[in-house]
This record gives sequence, C-alpha cells and structure tokens, in this order.
Amino acid sequence: MTSKDIRKYTLISILVNSKPQSTELPSQIAELAQIDFATAFEVWEFVLHFSGKDLLKLETAQNIETKVFENFIAQSETKTRQLLAASDPLLRLIYGACATTCTGVNLTTLVHLILSAKLDAADVALAAVRSNPTGDFGERMRIIVDLVFKTYCETKGVKKCELSRKQSALLLNYISKIKGPNKMLLTQRIKEL
Repeated sequence: MTSKDIRKYTLISILVNSKPQSTELPSQIAELAQIDFATAFEVWEFVLHFSGKDLLKLETAQNIETKVFENFIAQSETKTRQLLAASDPLLRLIYGACATTCTGVNLTTLVHLILSAKLDAADVALAAVRSNPTGDFGERMRIIVDLVFKTYCETKGVKKCELSRKQSALLLNYISKIKGPNKMLLTQRIKEL
C-alpha cells in the first residue's frame, strides 16, 4: 500500500465519521478527489445521505453541498457532470433534500443536463426539486427556465431560444405541477418556442 492509498483511506475514515457542519469537510473531500475522483464522489453521496434533516439548514447545505460541488466542478466539470448524471440517489439528495437547491453550480449543472439532452438525469433532478420542502417550486422552476433560455442564447450566440420537443415536454411536464402565477407565464414562454 502506497502513502497515497493510506491517505485515501484515512480521508475516507475521517469523512464518514465527520459531522455535516464540520468546516474541514469540503477541503477533505476536495483532497480525496485529487487522489481518487470517483471515490470522493461516492463518499460525498454517503455524507449527504447520512446528513438527513441537517440538509434543510442553509448553513449546513452550503457547507456539504455548495462548497463540495464547487470543488468538484473546479477539478473536473466533465467528470462531475458524468458522475452526477449516473447517480439518481445523489441527484435526489442535492435537488430534493438540500436547502441550497437551484442555486450556484447545482443550478447551472441542472440547466446543462437539460440542454445537453441528458433528460433522464434532468427528469430525476426536476422531480427532486418539486419534492424539496425548503422552497417554492414555482419560483425555482422560473429560475430554471430563465437560465435555460439565457444559457442557450449565450452558448449559441442567438436571441431566441430553441428547445427540442423532448426538452420542451420535460419542462412543460414540471411547469404543469406548479401552483401559482408562474404556471401560466412559464407555460406560455415554452409554447412560444
């Protein structure tokens, strides 16, 4: 066993036994990701899973979701998106249990899942956003749709967003579940495409 392996298993041991509020946790997961990216992702899922109701607290969610997610994106955006899209349980934790859902890098990642046609992963994430008890689903959908339009137009260098039928159908499916004023507005915006 090399010193790198020893450090890897030491970090895993520390992380699975740490409290979600631990300020060292994001940097420890980042260090583990430099040694073994996929394992760090699995440990992150484990930590989120066993944090339970603590994820409903904004400060805790910022510590173990936002900071960790930002570190993963900074190390490898491609690997992060691939591993996230392949993990329904992690999608449900980030988007369905955290007070930080639909903010920062998790918002931009969700928008990229929708625009890159990884619609199965986007569907799981949107279902989780809908079930998230920490905020207004209608307002979160408005934020998502606004950023989908903005990102598409910036990426393609155009003024009008164009989505595939599947992308539009996915968004309309979740927009139809909104209660409140955003439902009509967002439905109209998607149907005008």
